[in-house]
Amino acid sequence: TLVLLLNLEALFCSSAGIPCEPPPDIPHGKHTGRLLDEYHFGISVTYTCDPGYPLHGEPSIHCTTQDGKNGVWSSPLPHCGEVKCPPPPGIANGQHSSQPLDNHLPGSAVHYTCRDGYSLIGNASIRCTAEGTWSRPRPRCEGVV
Repeated sequence: TLVLLLNLEALFCSSAGIPCEPPPDIPHGKHTGRLLDEYHFGISVTYTCDPGYPLHGEPSIHCTTQDGKNGVWSSPLPHCGEVKCPPPPGIANGQHSSQPLDNHLPGSAVHYTCRDGYSLIGNASIRCTAEGTWSRPRPRCEGVV
């Protein structure tokens, strides 16, 4: 065990000067190392995303080495997704204005109508929020007496 510890210490001491290429850019995001001129073994950068694009994956990567000579960034890289709402919920005896392939981005609305013989109870439309959820409970259709 002592030999292993000495070898790890030697690797750490000798790898401190190993350079890495600049960290990769990601669409709709930035990282904390953009103002640095050099990137060496052991340095970490943290990614953040633009508003409306949630971060997926681990936010930080670090410069490491696999061969003791060349620096590489740990992986996988995070990515910035786009906020979307799931398909709108259906209602019994009614339908909504959404089409199967529609992208439901924040601010978009879906309108509900009822079949003949049924009356709409509640709000006729719901809106996709910035968090990717629908704004209010869906309406319902009740039979007309």
